[in-house]
Amino acid sequence: MPPYGPPPDPRQVEVAAGLSAAPGAWAFSLLLGALCLGAAHLDRGRPARAGLWAIAGVVFWCTAPAVGMIPGAVWGAFPTIDKAGSLHFYQLGAHFSSWDTSAAATQLIGVSMGHLWVTALFDVVLAPFAAMNAQGLANLVLGWWLATRLGVAVGAPERWARVAGFPMGMGLHLFRDLNWYTIEKSGTWPLTLFVLALVRAGQGSVPWLVAAPLLYAWAFYYNAYWGVLGALVGAVAFVAGPARVRVAAVVAGLGGLPFLALQLPALDNAQLPAPDAFAERAALDVFAPLGGGGFGPNWNRLELWCALDPVTTLAALVSLVGALFTLREPTSRRTLALAAGCAAVAVLAMGPATPVWSAFAALPGMWRFAKPETFFHLVVLGLVVLAARLAPRSPRVPLVVLGVQLVAWALLVRAHPVYPGWSAP
Repeated sequence: MPPYGPPPDPRQVEVAAGLSAAPGAWAFSLLLGALCLGAAHLDRGRPARAGLWAIAGVVFWCTAPAVGMIPGAVWGAFPTIDKAGSLHFYQLGAHFSSWDTSAAATQLIGVSMGHLWVTALFDVVLAPFAAMNAQGLANLVLGWWLATRLGVAVGAPERWARVAGFPMGMGLHLFRDLNWYTIEKSGTWPLTLFVLALVRAGQGSVPWLVAAPLLYAWAFYYNAYWGVLGALVGAVAFVAGPARVRVAAVVAGLGGLPFLALQLPALDNAQLPAPDAFAERAALDVFAPLGGGGFGPNWNRLELWCALDPVTTLAALVSLVGALFTLREPTSRRTLALAAGCAAVAVLAMGPATPVWSAFAALPGMWRFAKPETFFHLVVLGLVVLAARLAPRSPRVPLVVLGVQLVAWALLVRAHPVYPGWSAP
């Protein structure tokens, strides 16, 4: 079996969470999910809000008994270096001094501590470890819902957009991060929100144009990797987008400059390992189309067919094939351009396996970019947009497809060894 994650800490104590061991947590999760789905039905006149209710309900059902276990155990392995370290920094209040480039925590993990402020919101009513549990669950809901909003923004009907957006909140990759790593790695939603702002700004929305730099700044502050990926999206939008999108991209870039000005000096210190150590890590955490440590293709040592949602991927491929037969239509040309962009980002996600990575790592501060596989989130987001373009006419088809999607998810993700269990706090 491939090395999915770090070896267990000898202090880890597993907590039983089966139906017989935690019936109350299961009942609470299923009941809360049902209530959310009921709220979605009552709120169906407001599609965006109804979608949020519906997605929350499905997530609570699929991940049961997660929402019922939040206050009692840690979701995933604990302690791991990443999770215990993040909890330790939060309890020390590192986020209050995240702007101080001389602070020890800032020099170790950088300025981007926005995720700790989200933890603080949940910490108002929960213990710190439980607040991180709640944030992880919220990351899944928001990741799926905002991908849905992006699908609607590019022209998909509401129900089909919910199908297309599924992998941005329910992919195996995110559950692997919840199992072993720091909480912000599962929170793809700030990046998706910034992309949504660019799309809406390009469609003429002045409020989204104003929001774009603020949302890019938030994505950068939440997770520095999203700052890098967002800069790449903004650069493409500036080169290939209409005038409104170019303005939004430039203004958004200005919003990220303060973080860049603080991040680079904060990470220039003796506490960090040598650049060779980051390069060695970058060679491991990659997208490996020909396999990496097992039967490929792999995405960060995970089987790609488990990490990608098959329904969204198939719909994206059908959309791409359809575009090849209608090259004269502007929509088809944009579809092919998007597919080409996904291919280019996939090359970056391959890390040091290609010469492109050497040029990227030579940019200021990018030698510390130790997880090239992160770029593959943009590939998934591109697949979501491609799938959203393939909108079925019948309103019932998306419901049937979603059922197939959930069955595939249960087999490929929930039944996978990476899917997180529960540990004593």
